[in-house]
Amino acid sequence: MSESNIQNKTLSIRISTNGFCFCSYSPAHPDSLQYHFHPTDDDKSLAVNLRKAIESCPLVNKEGEQQVKAIIETTEYTVIPAEYDNKKDYKIFYRCCFPKSDSNIEIVSNRLTAQGFTLIFPVERGVYEVLQGLGEITYYTPASILMGYITRKPLPEENYMLAYIQQEYSLFIPVKEGKIGLTNIFRAKSHEDHLFYMLSIWKEQGFSQTEDTLYLCGNKSVEEMQLLISRFIKNRKRINPNELFPPSLLNRIEGIPFDLQALILCE
Repeated sequence: MSESNIQNKTLSIRISTNGFCFCSYSPAHPDSLQYHFHPTDDDKSLAVNLRKAIESCPLVNKEGEQQVKAIIETTEYTVIPAEYDNKKDYKIFYRCCFPKSDSNIEIVSNRLTAQGFTLIFPVERGVYEVLQGLGEITYYTPASILMGYITRKPLPEENYMLAYIQQEYSLFIPVKEGKIGLTNIFRAKSHEDHLFYMLSIWKEQGFSQTEDTLYLCGNKSVEEMQLLISRFIKNRKRINPNELFPPSLLNRIEGIPFDLQALILCE
């Protein structure tokens, strides 16, 4: 591979309290994709864990020649219309929405031009400082990635809801007449919690139990969720990355988060 192609490689880092996913990839060379997972040590801070993971990860270019994208897994984010997108106001907007949030944070953003708004969300300050050592970072959160994905690669129905089920939270993105509505995210640890929030949003958005479609993606519990939902929503479809995404080395990696796949394959 030429030097220019090496420099064009992108390093995506997904940051979660459960561990860090590293993925190095060059769009011009799909076979260059490499993946590495580093678990966290509960006895150490997230920043210390991340620093150790970066130091030991063979995919990180220590000379800073890679483009770096960081996915911050968080349940705290808010949307700002494009006309009010001013970085100086991010903290004000954020504090209005989350007045009890930790003060030891930096507020970052991800602008979704096609949708006409910007998502702002927090990064623990220690984690932010570690990431800054890698160079210029583009920040994402699962909500912004999935909204961007269904905009660039729309699903066939005009009315549907995308439910992203994770171990400790549920993310719901309603789409009406092909347009993304207000997203919702809730902390949830049991199947019953996920189901309660899902059905609440479904009803609130005015979706039909028999005509509209629920798309499910996320962790392994999605299969069990489908059985619970069958009593309430007729049209349910599980998003299978092996079918949805084009043939790729990503399809062969077990356990890679759906949002990380979507970020890489939307490049």
